Amino acid sequence: MQKQTGKKKLLILALTAVILVAAAVILWLVFSQKKEDPGRQAAGLVVSDEAEEWNKELEDTSGGQQGIKIPGYGEITVASGETHWNITLLNPEGNNCYFQYAITIDESETPIYESDLIEPGKAITEFQVSEPLEAGEYEIHLNISAYTMDENLSPLNGADVKAVLHVV
Repeated sequence: MQKQTGKKKLLILALTAVILVAAAVILWLVFSQKKEDPGRQAAGLVVSDEAEEWNKELEDTSGGQQGIKIPGYGEITVASGETHWNITLLNPEGNNCYFQYAITIDESETPIYESDLIEPGKAITEFQVSEPLEAGEYEIHLNISAYTMDENLSPLNGADVKAVLHVV
């Protein structure tokens, strides 16, 4: 009878130890993820490591209107057959939101490039596109999505900036 009682105590002790270890692992996973900003991870968005400070003057064409500043693009030139592009993807200083760029060509809905989030006052100045283009003229769409800068990363109004793309 004492052997069974001893085995029961040992079994209860082992089971308790397993439960405590499992609880500790679960708590560690939960708290370690919270340190990494759960809203951004849940949305699949991260702040770009490639973005650098941008301190060049831009012409203000807003006419004094308040709101999110969206950069304009006139004509853009890239090299034929190249996947490395030098185009400035900017989030103007003074915006109170993150920008994310998705670049499409002509009527395609599939982006050839998508940026991570760009902080206000920063820009990505070079990046890799998914496929090279042949020489010619295209309509490039710089689709800008804006997000709040809190942990929710709620979507704000964005813009589709069109420009002429010269591939030479």
